[in-house]
Amino acid sequence: MSILFFDLSDNLNLSAPVCEKTGATMGKLSMHYFPDGEVNIQIHSQCKDKTVVVLADLSHPNSKILPLLFVLRMIKEHQPKKVVLISPYLPYMRQDAVFHEGESILARHFAEILSENLDALITVDPHLHRFFSLDQVYPIRTYLAHTTSPIARWIKDHISQPVIVGPDSESRQWVEAIASEIHVPFLVANKTRHGDKDVEITIQGIEDHKDKTVVLVDDIISTGHTILEITKHLEQSGVRKITCIATHAIFNENAYGKLAHSHINQIVSCNTIPHVSNAIDVSDSIAESFKLVK
Repeated sequence: MSILFFDLSDNLNLSAPVCEKTGATMGKLSMHYFPDGEVNIQIHSQCKDKTVVVLADLSHPNSKILPLLFVLRMIKEHQPKKVVLISPYLPYMRQDAVFHEGESILARHFAEILSENLDALITVDPHLHRFFSLDQVYPIRTYLAHTTSPIARWIKDHISQPVIVGPDSESRQWVEAIASEIHVPFLVANKTRHGDKDVEITIQGIEDHKDKTVVLVDDIISTGHTILEITKHLEQSGVRKITCIATHAIFNENAYGKLAHSHINQIVSCNTIPHVSNAIDVSDSIAESFKLVK
């Protein structure tokens, strides 16, 4: 199978190993932005009859989505055998229900728009809250790459006497899987949200582990408010060693700076989104998911 790979991520720490592990050849395209922000795109590689893979960083998505849609449509014009998008972080999954009159389920709209020129989508640990799977949202084949094993391996290699802590009840299944893989204890915080920046935290049983290194694991860290509140609770409970791990390092509102100046000793993230905290490589997981693409 002839595979052509285009990188729209500016994240060579991820795109280069994914390209190599999928057996693809790196393609070439160029983008020119006019003064008003319009983009002109040229594809310099032959796409006809090839499986074309596009890896795109869609964090902070609005400025990136339109160029991506143009690239996908242009690739389709060149008659490829198949077009596969790898979006390590998949945006527009928050609006998965109608919360107020006049709203819509934007997750479905985004899925329909994105899927128009795709045959398959690969993403890493998407934010599935009210949906059980991406198949409920996307009309094309979707494949999930998971970070459980890469995170577990990193913890095993770098942390002595860890106890894994999830930030809320939704994280239980995930942190339990990580803890089970390396045979360490886990706890789950009880989070009561009174507002975007008003969160009350309790962690039952943390007093029994205050001499260990608490490893906070979250799928997405955006503003970091929940993690900061958990950190305060841990400190009040006598915990002195805290490591924070994020799958997707969004870090809005100077969240990384705030976390770095808190009582967290170490902040690391998976390389789904390029960031200085990237320490956990997910390229193997993505490459394994690509093997399933039909």
